[in-house]
Amino acid sequence: MNRGTLPILSRLRSLQTTSSFASGGARIIADESDRNPLAQLLRTVNETIIGRSLQFDSASGPSLTLDVSGRRVLRLSAAIGLDGADSCLGVETLEDEHKDDLIKLLQALAAPRHELRVTSGPIGRGGEQVSVGLPVALLADLLLIDLNDAGPGEALPEVEDLVSVAVDPIEDTPPPAKLSSDSGSGLAAFAVAFGPDLMAWLVLGEDGSASDGPEEMISHLENFLDQERAAVDQQLDAVSDQPGAAACIMLGATLIEGHSIVCARLRSDLLLGIVDGDGTGAALTAWRSVV
Repeated sequence: MNRGTLPILSRLRSLQTTSSFASGGARIIADESDRNPLAQLLRTVNETIIGRSLQFDSASGPSLTLDVSGRRVLRLSAAIGLDGADSCLGVETLEDEHKDDLIKLLQALAAPRHELRVTSGPIGRGGEQVSVGLPVALLADLLLIDLNDAGPGEALPEVEDLVSVAVDPIEDTPPPAKLSSDSGSGLAAFAVAFGPDLMAWLVLGEDGSASDGPEEMISHLENFLDQERAAVDQQLDAVSDQPGAAACIMLGATLIEGHSIVCARLRSDLLLGIVDGDGTGAALTAWRSVV
């Protein structure tokens, strides 16, 4: 993995940190000290692959609810305390003509020096297509927001800082059992269905493990999940209907060159993988094939 991968891995580091949760199960994505809550909002939407309804609430009072899927904003389904929302409300699918009005609403909602929370719920309708709605990357470009920015004053970490070096196994320790990747179900089948853009992947489950890809990449994924499995599960719970439910997210902007990170959970199995480029369409198609 080269230097161009580090911004994506820096986003992966968010899975290592314990999220802050407010009463009612909302996740706090920006606090009073955050200088750009709007960037946090867009990054949250950009990580959402499966169709979800995301309600964003500002401590200053306003709130809005977006139906999102495949790193796109499909529609604005609710808005409270925000002027000028009528042009977007009631629209079945947001299109290019709505982007300026939507941006104004997002800017008014995500004002600096106010805590911003998100609550995830099931999407009302849609989410099957990946070519409708407004791409998050487009909104970010118009707002001059870097979806992979590590944050002001925060240096990009070295790979070794993100994944701890594992202790060499004792020679007598038997290797973990291997899950079948051609069983037609489960996350190993999801990885196979994803296709060649999934450069390296690892599935950990109660019955064993499965992996494919360059040994160095697999080693990084193994070391990371050995240390941070509980934190990853907590982050997936934040985008699930209930704790432990099936979920899939992607970290990293929509990229022409570079890598994204895919993280998925199905039953007791967890997958972490490195994607060459964007991979949003492949992820949605593969997910529908196993869920």
